[in-house]
Amino acid sequence: MLTTQPRTNVDRDLVHGDYVTLRVSLLLVGSYCLFGLLGFAVFAGFWPPPGEDWSAQEIHAYFVEHQTGLTLGMVMMAFAGPFYVTWSVAISKVIGRIEGPMGPLAGIQVIGGLLTGLVTFTPATIWITAAFRVEDRSPEMVQTLYDFGWMFFDTTFVCSALQSVALGVAILRDRRTQGLYPRWFAYLSFFTAFCYVPLTVMPFVEKGLFAWHGGISFWVVFVEFFAFTALGTWFTWHALRRLEVEDLAVAGAAG
Repeated sequence: MLTTQPRTNVDRDLVHGDYVTLRVSLLLVGSYCLFGLLGFAVFAGFWPPPGEDWSAQEIHAYFVEHQTGLTLGMVMMAFAGPFYVTWSVAISKVIGRIEGPMGPLAGIQVIGGLLTGLVTFTPATIWITAAFRVEDRSPEMVQTLYDFGWMFFDTTFVCSALQSVALGVAILRDRRTQGLYPRWFAYLSFFTAFCYVPLTVMPFVEKGLFAWHGGISFWVVFVEFFAFTALGTWFTWHALRRLEVEDLAVAGAAG
């Protein structure tokens, strides 16, 4: 005689499996940070990067001297980019529980995360191209590719800003007695988006705070981006735990 597992257990297993997958997706951002920072900051030596005011000959000499490190580092950075997308998908599921079924914020947030991943690995491939056969390229060609990478990396900041703003608005729309995210994190999300705005000045200068290697365009933006990512991971982890408890209770009641 065939026996079947009670419906309650089946539902609970499905719910638990979904949340395990979501947690893995969320924590994969650790790979984004680890491989991205190792590649960008350590192997390529872009911490800070060669300056916006460097001549073509200086850029070419840097790429020749650091060709192996640059190539390896940019491969790691390109590899890391998609893991930011999995993180964004996990956050979108939490936002989807805050807003209604027709709410756009979850979609805006995940698209912003997808584009941020693209903005991570596309400049990396441009800089790999600059390092590839660098001895055969003119200084002007290497400089052009290097500049192109930074213009793509910095002037597309709206992609990441959209993600931060969508998350912030969703947090403020949460009508739970105890929100899934602390309300102050909404304002930090808005501040993160605001930190990107000075990048609009970067194409018009070559030195100072707003150059791509400057105090605001580089240091402030990077520190705020990774602070936002770390806190977003922490709060989303706890939000997923709360949602799992709720969904397991619903599955049990339905059985």
